[in-house]
Amino acid sequence: MLILRCGRGAAFTAALVGLVAGVSTAARAQELAPHLAVYEVFTGRAPAGVSPPEVRGTYVFRLQGECDGGMKFEQRLRFEVKVPTGQTTVDQTSTGSESADGKRYRFTHRTTVDNKTEPEVRGEVDLGAGGEAQARFSQPAGRTTTMPADTLFPISILRRTVKAAQAGETGFEGRFFMGDKPEPPQAVSFLLGKPPRRVAELEPPQGERGLIDGRERFYFRASFYEDDGKSTGEPKHELSSVTLDNGVEIWGTHEQGELRLEYRLIRIESLPKPQC
Repeated sequence: MLILRCGRGAAFTAALVGLVAGVSTAARAQELAPHLAVYEVFTGRAPAGVSPPEVRGTYVFRLQGECDGGMKFEQRLRFEVKVPTGQTTVDQTSTGSESADGKRYRFTHRTTVDNKTEPEVRGEVDLGAGGEAQARFSQPAGRTTTMPADTLFPISILRRTVKAAQAGETGFEGRFFMGDKPEPPQAVSFLLGKPPRRVAELEPPQGERGLIDGRERFYFRASFYEDDGKSTGEPKHELSSVTLDNGVEIWGTHEQGELRLEYRLIRIESLPKPQC
């Protein structure tokens, strides 16, 4: 799942988020496949009367196991967007490491816009045995933000989503924290259903088809809100995704303001277990 939070100043600024899921004992049993996935990024569909800026780029996602039973991810998005004033290039990298129980999370996020690097965001969260905790940022130094006990991080919300789809749920709500900005978690609302027909017509990716063939597919649409502003009814951004039961995403979209992105899997490889 790719999430962008874009605004405009002299150029576009953006933040990459990634995957989503929940962690109970049952959710921990959900097997996610360590893999390397490469996606083509392009301009998404828009409603009549909306002319989104042209976008082209590449999104790379890596998911691997760790020796303590947790998982880590790395995702990089690089894209060019044409705006009225010219063309802007955005390059973002996010990394994270999440414990098996979904309680501990370390993160970094870096963004470069037109070869100008923005301040790095780095920190960690430990939800402990329960109750609220603090996300502590080493960059920007000294910053903290409150984390409710039910906050979901990237790997745990991916597990939560897969589990909900397999259980036949039609949706769920929660709080999500990526760590791309020194801000509190966002409220998120998921709707689950059948994949769009046009996704079935996509050209199959290159690479290890064993990660794709024969797997159960499910579709979800997620709306993200500032946690204290959900009552306004206006999400900050929305996305949709077709993901497999092993956590491999094959297609997705992102919508925010006039920006419309779509991406599709073009190459997939399995990754080895860690040498412990």
